[in-house]
This record gives sequence, structure tokens and C-alpha cells, in this order.
Amino acid sequence: MDIRGFLADEKKRRTAVMASLMVVFFTCILLLVWLFSAEVLKPAGFGTVSARVSENPWRLRLSARLPGVYRGAPADENGKFSYRRFSEGDTMYCAYFGLLNIREEPDAEAAVAARISYGDAIQVFWKENTGYVRVRYTKPHTSKIVEGYCVIEELSEAPPSDGRVFLDVPGYKQYDPRWGALPLGDSYETIASAGCATSCLAMSYSYLEGAPTTPDGMAERLYYDEHGRLGFPKVYEKDWDGDYLEHALTQLQKGIPVLIGGFTEDDHPHWVLITGYTGDGTELKASDFLISDPASEERPTLAEYIRDYPVHDKIVYYKGEV
Repeated sequence: MDIRGFLADEKKRRTAVMASLMVVFFTCILLLVWLFSAEVLKPAGFGTVSARVSENPWRLRLSARLPGVYRGAPADENGKFSYRRFSEGDTMYCAYFGLLNIREEPDAEAAVAARISYGDAIQVFWKENTGYVRVRYTKPHTSKIVEGYCVIEELSEAPPSDGRVFLDVPGYKQYDPRWGALPLGDSYETIASAGCATSCLAMSYSYLEGAPTTPDGMAERLYYDEHGRLGFPKVYEKDWDGDYLEHALTQLQKGIPVLIGGFTEDDHPHWVLITGYTGDGTELKASDFLISDPASEERPTLAEYIRDYPVHDKIVYYKGEV
């Protein structure tokens, strides 16, 4: 037998087998692609859901702008399409200037699990027919995660583009009977008489740490001299610069409340905490800065504070661990 002819025939057989295998392989790939496009759930973005039947009568597609709406999802008895999100959720932002509740259930009467403030980012997972969306929220400056429900109408797909800031800082009064009579260190002063800075720091720590720290709980963190004067913690930066409004806004935009101290004309000191900003950022005015005053309910903005304490001392804000 001619060995060369045998080898040639063997080569042809192998080529034919390989060609057949390639045809089978690509046919399987095309089949899998068709099945994948027909059945796999695919997301889109927020809006009104409408359904249409494509050219293929076996497939139902959703034409929508809702994040997490998927092809092939069944409609309920009301003709609405339920949908899910990816496990990590879609990011949205609080568009309400103030505090927006996250509730434990999708109901206005349900308990409040947490609050988000203007510009805060949250993860949204799915929508309820009640107008609520399921959300997951990580509190600023902490790793604490809260899950619950939030109204969709107060959320935005894009972060706010203006310069306003609203921080969810708790308000404490130095004259509160729960701690007002307590002394400042070993001095003759009390929280009620001279604990404005102590109260402001308690508000600041409560916000930054995501857990309430009341003025009476600051004793272990603060130092007072024999006259009750406070020594600020090393993790706080002091700034005597004349452009204190600009510097205060910079910190607010980082999510950091700012203490500001001043004096009356007869040299009486007082501290308040700056917690928000309502201006457009072009011309900084004291009337656009929101404050929490531990000694009064009558001074909601920095302008009222400066009216009563016109001699500026300094601002103090958290700078991080040293």
C-alpha cells in the first residue's frame, strides 16, 4: 500500500472531522446567545414602564427607563411590572433640602430607621407600588449601614448641582436639665453657664461618629482648666483666618460641621455650630449659613449670631485622627 496515499487520506479525514466539530461548536454558541438574549434579565434606568411585543412572538420586552427593569418580567394583575436591582444597588441622591426619613416599612406611619439629608447618596434596590423604594444607606463618616424604605419622589439620579449643604447634626442645649448643672471639670462653671463649646463638640462628635454623644458624655474626652476653659481635642483644627466663611463652607462641603467662636462688645464669649449653607456659593453671606446654637432658639443663622457676638475669634473643625 502506498504510505503517502494513506497519509493523504488520513489528513483529509481529520480535516473533515475538525470542520464538522467547528460547525457544531459555532451552532451551539449561536443557540446559547439566542437563549441568553431571550431569558436573561437586563437592567435599564428610572421612568414609566411600558410593554411591547417584539417581532418574535415568544419574547416579551420591556421598553422603560427604570433601573433594574428586566426583559421577560411578568406583569401583575394591575398591568404593572415589578423589578429588582443588582445586589449592589443603583446610586441615587437626596433632593430634599432638609431631612428625609428612611422608614422600616413602605408606609408613612412606619417607624423611622434613619434620616438622610440633602445630597446624601443611597443605594436603591427595588420599587414598591406604594411610591417607596427599598434603600440601603451608609451613614456619613461611619461604616454603619441602615436598610429601609424611602419615597422615590424626593430622590434624584444625579447629585445636586448647587452649593447648598444640610447636615443631619443633632441639636443639644447647654441648659438642658439632664446635664446643665454638671460642672466643667473641677471648675465652678457648669455646662449651663459656660458649656457652649462642650455642647457644640457633643453635636459634632454625634454626627461624625453616627452615635449620640450628649454634653455630659464629653467629660472623658475634654480638658478644662480651673476656670472651666476648654482645651480642644488634638483632632480638631483651629483657624483664625479672616476668610472664615469660605473656610467654613469648604468643611461643610466635606460633610464636617464647624464650630465658630466670638465675643460680645463687652468681651463675653460664645460658641455655636455651623451645620448648613443655603446660598449659591458666589457671594458668601452670614445669613446663608445655618447654625445650631446651644444657648438659644432665636438664632437660626450665622447672621443672628454675629449680630449678638460681633467680635470674631476663630473657627474649629474636625481634621481627623493625629
